[in-house]
Amino acid sequence: MKLRTLFFAIVLSMTLSLTTSCYTRTGCINQMEHLRNDLRDNSAYYTIQDWEDAARKFGDIRKRMTRYRYTPEQRRQIGELEGQCARYMVKGIKDGAINGIMGVGNEIRGILDALGIKY
Repeated sequence: MKLRTLFFAIVLSMTLSLTTSCYTRTGCINQMEHLRNDLRDNSAYYTIQDWEDAARKFGDIRKRMTRYRYTPEQRRQIGELEGQCARYMVKGIKDGAINGIMGVGNEIRGILDALGIKY
């Protein structure tokens, strides 16, 4: 009985990993959607390492996508996702720079306030 349960668990985990990885056409699209969502929600707060990881993931997904043939509808969806990723990358870099500048500005204000200097 234990062996049967273990076998079922292994098969289930393999099935789930295949459906969420780039081992299928739709898995690659799903990964691109996940990256797009992460860029949309978090890129304004990315570190340099986060940006390197995001760029690597984007390239890896695109490379894996070349292994499959996609329908015209899927190609349109992929194009939209890639465009959205690019847009969120640009927006994230811009927002991250602004957040960094504002953070430095607030730190300088705090220092000036602590020193009793009026600005």
